[in-house]
Amino acid sequence: MFWIAAVVIGSIILATALLANDMRNLRALDDRYHLNLFPKPEQRATAPAQEQQQPAHTATPAAAAPKTSAAAATSVRVKPATVTAKPSVKKRSHLLDEPIDALLSAFVRSWRISGQALCADLQKFGLSVGEWRQSELGAGTSECSYAVQKGAYGDPKAASFFIIARGKPSGEIDTIRIKVIMPDNDDGKAVAGTFVDTVVLLLNETHWLDFQAALEAIGKLQDVTLQAFGAKLAFFKEFQSDNNFNLQLELRRTSPEQLRTAIVFDKARWTLPSPSSTN
Repeated sequence: MFWIAAVVIGSIILATALLANDMRNLRALDDRYHLNLFPKPEQRATAPAQEQQQPAHTATPAAAAPKTSAAAATSVRVKPATVTAKPSVKKRSHLLDEPIDALLSAFVRSWRISGQALCADLQKFGLSVGEWRQSELGAGTSECSYAVQKGAYGDPKAASFFIIARGKPSGEIDTIRIKVIMPDNDDGKAVAGTFVDTVVLLLNETHWLDFQAALEAIGKLQDVTLQAFGAKLAFFKEFQSDNNFNLQLELRRTSPEQLRTAIVFDKARWTLPSPSSTN
């Protein structure tokens, strides 16, 4: 009982010491040992104290002004600027927008074989076209060609066969043209056989399978023209003679959409020329 009474009395004395004088001792312990028993009041912005008017004969020391302003600055709590979130801009799909004519493009064809390879294949086929070489038209054009004449020049019964492939020095083909004269005789029949076999070879080399639909009309010597994806096949009879025929295979890009696509994919725009070899 004695120890219980001693503990109770001691607790009362301790509580009185801590809670006395507006709990000054308890606050001192809280600050010393960081017990966080008392929440810190929010610092509110206080208006700077008005300067007391002094008599005209009393002069204020010059050094007091900075101290007063510094004290006022420390007593004022600057409210942080609130950052307003920018409204999120939703991305809109342009899938259903109206097309812009200046940006439209189109599918275009290109030769699936180079001029060098085509000339080599024609050479193996039996047409002595030679190698892909510079044309007489200038340094920017290359070609290979072959011509044969059966019969005397000027003879209306003479047969002839002429083929030329022309394009860029890099090997890109622009056009292939065949001109034949096929009279109704043995020489004309031989030229006709060479002509048809050459047309079949060219259509197989280009891999433009839809143009093979023209073979039936060509076999019947009927005019036919096919155009697709910037390429053109034309077979027609010349007006001067029923035995004279022309065949043209060429890249014919006429629409603005086809021209834009051809410009973008032009190899000369995004490839570098090979360095010249030196001995």
